[in-house]
Amino acid sequence: MSSLGGIYHFSGAPVDGRLLTALGEGLIARGPDGGNQAQSGSVGMVYRAFHTCRESRLERQPVVSPQGCLLVWDGRLDNREELLGLLSDELKNCQTDAAIVMAAYEKWGADCLQRLIGDFALSLWDPMTRTLLLARDPFGARTLYYHLNEERIIWSSLLRPLLSLAGTRLEVDDEYIAGYLTTATETERTPYRGIHSVPPGGVIVIQDGRERVQKFWSPDPWHEIRYRTDAEYEEHFRQVFHEAVRCRLRVDGPVWSELSGGLDSSSIVCVADQVLERGEAQASKLETVSYVFNESTTSDERTFIHCVEEKRGSRGHHLCEDDYRILADSADPVLTSIPNPLICFAERQRRLCELMREQGVRVLLSGLAGDNLLWSVAEASPELADLLLQLKPFLLHRRIKAWSQAQKKPYWQTLWRGAVWPILSQSLRAYCRSIWEVPGWFDPAFVARMSLRERMLGPSDVFGFRLPSGRQQASMLLSAIPAVSAGYHTDWGWIEMSYPFLDRPLVEFCLAIPCDQKTRPGETRSLQRRALRNVLPEKIAQRKSKRGPSEALCRALNREWPKLEHLFTDARVCARGYMDARSLREAIDRARHGQKAHSFEILKTLSLELWLRALERN
Repeated sequence: MSSLGGIYHFSGAPVDGRLLTALGEGLIARGPDGGNQAQSGSVGMVYRAFHTCRESRLERQPVVSPQGCLLVWDGRLDNREELLGLLSDELKNCQTDAAIVMAAYEKWGADCLQRLIGDFALSLWDPMTRTLLLARDPFGARTLYYHLNEERIIWSSLLRPLLSLAGTRLEVDDEYIAGYLTTATETERTPYRGIHSVPPGGVIVIQDGRERVQKFWSPDPWHEIRYRTDAEYEEHFRQVFHEAVRCRLRVDGPVWSELSGGLDSSSIVCVADQVLERGEAQASKLETVSYVFNESTTSDERTFIHCVEEKRGSRGHHLCEDDYRILADSADPVLTSIPNPLICFAERQRRLCELMREQGVRVLLSGLAGDNLLWSVAEASPELADLLLQLKPFLLHRRIKAWSQAQKKPYWQTLWRGAVWPILSQSLRAYCRSIWEVPGWFDPAFVARMSLRERMLGPSDVFGFRLPSGRQQASMLLSAIPAVSAGYHTDWGWIEMSYPFLDRPLVEFCLAIPCDQKTRPGETRSLQRRALRNVLPEKIAQRKSKRGPSEALCRALNREWPKLEHLFTDARVCARGYMDARSLREAIDRARHGQKAHSFEILKTLSLELWLRALERN
């Protein structure tokens, strides 16, 4: 994960070389392998390298074309071979990813963005049209921020150098905070007013000093994939998932993968082993890293982790909470660039970065978003709502009976939850769920002002799916993207995070197949389980639930309370009107004594408080 930045003066005045150098120095934190900078009149760009594959070591960036176009690229092209075939006349001796992207732009213009498959962020200046493009891949795996005023735009992969050079007063954006505390984060926002993020799947077009935001990718809501048999769906899934993992093993050296013992991380590890065994990847080997708990038995997954390790014949790295304590550093928090849940796990995160650096590992695979894409929701499927809208009463009746029996719930409850609930308006569903969905310690005025009840329902479908099942799948996918696009790991060290379940062809396939392929009565993740039944250990393929860190967090709150208590005598989240002080203290007291309800929201609240304090101090 390399880093890039740049400055563009709209007046045509030349860029101050000292400012460009300062920007480049600020990017070294994520670009230890050298780099360069280039200027073209009123535009200057900087690049700092973090090499992960053989081809990236051949790149010389910024790239300057014979026509004078200027490009800085941070990414991994997964459809290299396809593009090389299409651009054979444009490409001469250099076939790096950056060279391919430049050739693609010179052939297709800005339309080339929709042809690029992989994780990326880029900035590109075209002197002929005097147009600057800032773009990110559809899921935001690489960060890119910018500050725009009437005179110029500055952009950067990292927030800190941008904050230093923007010359603007830092004010916290309450809209961002509202999104952070819920599941409806606006990905174009940052926690600082006036500092923006390039939206995933979007491009910022700057021409004649004017800004235009465009989407270059979104799934086709009318595209459907229909086969006659389950076996055909399973075969197609195996192909696209295999390719999603293989692309992310295009690494010059070893790769690590998180292994929680759940379906998603286990699927990645087991398929990666197949890819490596067949000699289909650059990576030299794959090792696993797992987070384990001795005290908190309901958080510990070693029973399932060991199943995968036994199948592989290799024990992975285990980071135990006994050694790397949750909340241990909270009395004196470091300043992260954004509110960051990982600050509550700071000791563990630092050790992870140290271990990877010691062993020469730069890429870490994560199973994040598998839950969202392959349907881990145990409730009745929204296929029932589809049948209701399609006026198919007899089939609807049969499906309600099947779901009711599988879940051991009354017929009427299944009808309500599966068929009626998904077609209600957002505002009506927010009203119905407000009693238990909004944590009681959120300040009522803040809840009303920021429409937190609606945000708690998750993001709305912006793609235009016509059936409730499609709209809910889109909402689930959109709720996963902020956790990726925020770039939480960039605050901690030189790690390139990679997410196989957010592979564009895989996402497009999963959005196009029928809902009943992904979830069936009594079986979540149906397609994933069926397709990988001969790949996963049987115990993993059949598991029905997954443990989380709730117990460990409650124990940590109680253990660290003597150091944490002062935070809540004058909490910044209360002073800013986000939380009610008395209700917050009561909620934390309940959590300290083992009540695990709303543990995720407590984690978000804690991380926000620590970030606000560190921001104030710095």
